[in-house]
Formats: sequence, C-alpha cells, structure tokens
Amino acid sequence: MFLEVLIDPFVIFCVACIATPVVIQLETITQPEVIEFFAHPAMIGCAALLLITVAETKLFGKCVKLSFGQRLLARWYLLNGVVIHILMDGLVGVFKANRLFAENYAKLDRRYGDALGVFNGSTVHIVSLMELVVKGPICLLLYRAYHRGSATRDVLEFFTCVTQVYGTVVYLGQEAISGAPNLDVDYNLSFTFHYLLYFWFAVIFGCLLYLVVPTILGWRAYKRLVASSAVTQSMKLKKN
Repeated sequence: MFLEVLIDPFVIFCVACIATPVVIQLETITQPEVIEFFAHPAMIGCAALLLITVAETKLFGKCVKLSFGQRLLARWYLLNGVVIHILMDGLVGVFKANRLFAENYAKLDRRYGDALGVFNGSTVHIVSLMELVVKGPICLLLYRAYHRGSATRDVLEFFTCVTQVYGTVVYLGQEAISGAPNLDVDYNLSFTFHYLLYFWFAVIFGCLLYLVVPTILGWRAYKRLVASSAVTQSMKLKKN
C-alpha cells in the first residue's frame, strides 16, 4: 500500500507542486527560508488536516474493500481537497499564506498577486474562496464516502466534478476573452524553462487536467445516479 501511494501520479503531482517554490530557487534560497516555507502554519495545518481525515476515515468506522482504481480516485479527492483546493488555491492564492508560495503563484497568474478586494483579481479570488470553503471540505467527505461505501458518494462526486469544471472554465475563460493580460503566455513557442513551468505546465496542463478528469468522473457518477434512480423507481412501481 505504501508503494502504491509513492507511485500514484497525483501524489507525485502534488509533491512537485509543493516543492517547486523551493526547488527553483535552490541556488539562492537560505536555510531559514526553507524552514519558514515548510514550517508555515498553513503547511502544518493542512498536513494535520490530511492525517486527521485519513485517521478518522480508517480508524473510527467500518471501511469497505476498494479496488486499485477506487483507491486512486479516493486519493485524488483527498489530495484535491487538502492540497489543491484548501492549501494552494485557497490559503495561498487568496490570503497569500506562505510568502514564497504566494510569490510563486503570482508568477503564473498576476491575478493571484492582487490583494483580496482588488477588482482585477476578483474572479480568481471568488473561485478560490469557493474551493476553500466548499470544494475542499466536500472532497474530504468524498474521500470518506469512498472508503465507507456511503450512499452519498455518487452525489458528492457529481457535485464536486461539476464545480471543478465550472471553476476551471471561469478561471481560464476570463483570460481567454480578454486577451490573457494576467498570464505569461508563450506566444513565440520558445519553451524556455520559465514558460514550460509557469505556462505550459501550470496553466495549460493544469487546466486541461481539471477539465478532462472531472468531466469523465462526473459523467460516470451521473450515470450511476441515473441507474440508481431507475432501480428505485422500478421498485416503487412494483409495490404499487
């Protein structure tokens, strides 16, 4: 199981996202700055939240046996909830928690550099606040629902996927219709390290990831909900 977690692509993705602000400044960053980065209350708090969620799910209730694919999906939602929605987009993106992290975020999208309340950053701030207070907690409930075999799983999954796709469309849509004034776009296709990291990976790959994966998972959840509703309706008709 431990090896399974280590080679999980999304685990690697999240670790890379967290480590990037430090790694790209290895030549200039000081030891106190590294300690400040990893010991920031936002980092410690989110690490604690992740551990508490896993412990509460697995130790204080009966869990069902999941397939390999289901375990991957459960971790996808767990890490989305804690790392992506709460830590990165919520605490760092909106409230600038963790100075080095926030500075790095502003490099990929200048709207993240704006303080809360500044009109230019209002769209991403609203999207990110929704991630912090709605999508993040629901993803944690969804992780729990997977492991407990809860009947609420499909509803939570469909809602989560719809909001993820919607948030991505709003985030990218504002830039797309206004000429991308806040994104550092690689118009010349130079593919330098800067553009590969902050545009092709962070913006293009990141947005594609949150359009494609939630669309597929949401569609599957929708079909299960429809099938379940049909069975329930059939049983009601038989009783009548």
